Amino acid sequence: MADTTHGRFKGQGRREHSPTRPARRDAGRLSAGARRERDAGRADAPKGTPGDICWGRNPVTNLLEDEPSRCLKVIASKTMQAGQMDRIAALCRAAGIPLQRVEQRAVNALADGANHQGVIAVIAPKPMMDMADAPGLLPKTPSRALAVLLDHVQDPHNLGAMIRSAEAASASFLALPLRRSSLPTGTVVKTSAGASMRLPLVATGNTASAVKEFQEAGLWAVALDAGATKSIYSAQLPPRTLLVVGSEGKGVGRAVASACDETLGIPISGGTGSLNASVALAVAMFEWFRVNCTRA
Repeated sequence: MADTTHGRFKGQGRREHSPTRPARRDAGRLSAGARRERDAGRADAPKGTPGDICWGRNPVTNLLEDEPSRCLKVIASKTMQAGQMDRIAALCRAAGIPLQRVEQRAVNALADGANHQGVIAVIAPKPMMDMADAPGLLPKTPSRALAVLLDHVQDPHNLGAMIRSAEAASASFLALPLRRSSLPTGTVVKTSAGASMRLPLVATGNTASAVKEFQEAGLWAVALDAGATKSIYSAQLPPRTLLVVGSEGKGVGRAVASACDETLGIPISGGTGSLNASVALAVAMFEWFRVNCTRA
């Protein structure tokens, strides 16, 4: 990758040395109008966008050309001309990377004063693996295997906790879509206690299609749903299992649940009604571990 790219990275573990970044002004000295503009930009910024970014047209283009597996999504200002965006948009399409167009002030807020030239790339601390590589991560049949597929989990702290538990439960990988999901960036690395740097993370497209691909690889797909009539304890989870967990509040989507082999729940008491998504996944993974990995 060209050296100019590395001079325009910002994020955990990266030294900021872009010559275009102005000195940070104290918030108390901003005029009322400037504060309103700043706050409006933050409100318009894509939710859950972390601090691991690369900015500028040439650096983002270089990243997409040289290391597309590290690019989670690209955020571009709506004011950018089509001619300026053509190459970046084509590279995003070729690599299956989401391209999001937002208001200029939202890009300003994300770049925090840097000369972003209207475009920012969100970067993973390590490359994501392709779906085509996922079956090769599984132990060969008939060895036991556990994998996890997330259906648009959006809280980075939940994602970090899920990755940490998945590694501890001996999962072969965790797969997640890049669109409408929390992305495995700095916050997730910290929350996962570093497990996200060790556990293979697989980028998926359509989640229901991913379920079918994993079934073809020999996994029994189990969707976790608080409203399921059958419990994870009512029958033993098979030795080769894919656990599918949905987003906070919405759960597993209908099409995704229909693609799974069965839908199971976790019996609970009290008035809460459901478990946090990361807790539910941990309970199910360690039930699989108990059944398949702790026998004498």
